[in-house]
Amino acid sequence: MARRRRYTTRDDELESALAGILTLALIALIWYFFTNPGKSVAILVAVLAVIFLSLFLRRWWRKKHLNSLLNKLKSSGQEDVLKHFISISGSEKGKGEGIVEIRGYKFKWYEIDDLKNALKKAGITLKEKDVLSLLEFYIREKGEGFIRGLKNIHKEPQKFSVLMATEFEELLCCLFEAMGYATRHNGRPGDQGGDVIANKEGEKILIQAKRYSDDNPTGNGAVQEAFTAMKHYGCNKAIVITTSYFTPEAIAVAKTTQTRLVAKKELQELLLKYLGESWF
Repeated sequence: MARRRRYTTRDDELESALAGILTLALIALIWYFFTNPGKSVAILVAVLAVIFLSLFLRRWWRKKHLNSLLNKLKSSGQEDVLKHFISISGSEKGKGEGIVEIRGYKFKWYEIDDLKNALKKAGITLKEKDVLSLLEFYIREKGEGFIRGLKNIHKEPQKFSVLMATEFEELLCCLFEAMGYATRHNGRPGDQGGDVIANKEGEKILIQAKRYSDDNPTGNGAVQEAFTAMKHYGCNKAIVITTSYFTPEAIAVAKTTQTRLVAKKELQELLLKYLGESWF
């Protein structure tokens, strides 16, 4: 029978040691209470001191160990490999023993094994729990970076017209992250019409971004590209988002392909609601 695999952020060895320390401290407290009831307050203070010291040492050791892993990863030039792995592989569907979920990102266990083996070939031999800890760190870092970006958002109105296509795609990534999705920014030549992919609880959305001027409508070609890209990337929904409006032909094709269309007005409302930012 294959061993059951699960992910926990605890370090098992250290947790076991701490459990042993606290158990011994509790036994000592009970024994001392019955033999020296008048001095039970003093021993209680001592036990609490041991608990806090143990927690401090646990936190210190975990931070030290993680920093050691990060230094090893960076010095070997493999940091980008891990970040790329998160973007590419962190959008699996489903749940159960075959899937590990880390802060909203889902990976298949065999992908974790492949990553571990790839790092080993690069000269970095890691335990499975170390690989998972590194993944959690970079996923958390990505989320914190997004939050910092929100804090730096300008409250004054901003113009869509000053954005490059890639910048508009990045804005949509921020928007969908604020809506609770994990995002992947493709936005490069040969992306097959899939600029952004957003994932949340089994929902995988293909997003095509069109940063057009007000007098340049988005036609049915964009909708057809999005529908094709949805199948190419294994998504279950497709959205075309534009800074202009859609032609009647585009709306007709969208109904046929069940592609959602987000025109400028709705986009402005979403940006104001989730990012607190005004665009025109």
